[in-house]
Amino acid sequence: MISRKNLALFLCLALFASVVIALVVFQNKKYVPIRSFEECVKAGYPVLESYPRKCKAPNSEFVEDVGNEIEKQDIIRVSVPRPGDSIKSPLTISGEARGYWFFEASFPIHLFDASGNKIATAIATAQGEWMTQDFVPFKAVLTFNSVPTERGMLIFEKDNPSGLSENADELRMPVEFSAKAVSSDTPKECLPTGCSGQICADEDVVTTCEWTEQYACYQDAQCGRQTNGKCGWTQTSQLTSCLDNAQ
Repeated sequence: MISRKNLALFLCLALFASVVIALVVFQNKKYVPIRSFEECVKAGYPVLESYPRKCKAPNSEFVEDVGNEIEKQDIIRVSVPRPGDSIKSPLTISGEARGYWFFEASFPIHLFDASGNKIATAIATAQGEWMTQDFVPFKAVLTFNSVPTERGMLIFEKDNPSGLSENADELRMPVEFSAKAVSSDTPKECLPTGCSGQICADEDVVTTCEWTEQYACYQDAQCGRQTNGKCGWTQTSQLTSCLDNAQ
C-alpha cells in the first residue's frame, strides 16, 4: 500500500514533469506573426461581429477590409457579391445605385487581380428608370478566365462620359477567388458577328449580307452577356433611339 508520503512525492514529480514538458513544447513552438485580419481569424483568435468585423490578437486588433463600401453606401450599394466573398465565373452581380451613377442606363464593373492587372469588365444595366436622384436597381454578369492570385478587387466605376476627374468616382470591393475560379460551364466571350456585325453571340453566326440602316446602330453598341446569361446588345437609350429612328 502506497503511503501518503510516497503519494505526495509521486504527485510532485508528475507535476514537475508536466511543467517541464509544457516549457519544452512552448519553446520549440514556432511563433507565427499575425499581419492581417485573415491571418488573425485563421489563427483562431476571437472575432467581433461588428461591421466591418474586428479580430483581436494578443496586443493587436485587425479590421476586415471592406474597401470603401461604408464611404459610398449612400451612393451605391451592392447586394451580391459582398466584400470578402469567394467568387468564380460566371459571376452574377446585383445592387442599386443613384441614378447619376449611370449614363445611358449603364456603368462599367472591372475585376482586377491582387497585382493590379485587369481581368475582366462587365456592363451593369439599370433595371428601371435611371434618370432620377433615387436608387435604381442594377444587374450584371461578369465572366473571367483563370486568375494568378488568391485575392482580387471589383471596381464599380461611375460612368463618366465627360472624362473629367472631378466627375469620376468608384466603389472598391475586395474579393477572393474560389479554388476553382472558373466553372466548367464558363460562357465564352460575346462578340459581334454576322455579315454586318448585327448579331451579338458567343460563336460565329452566318447570315445573308444585306444592309439596313438599323445595322449601323450596332457599330457603337455594347455586345455582352446580359442578366439572363445570354449574349445580346445592351439596351441603352442611345441604342433604342437609334433603332427607332432607323425604322
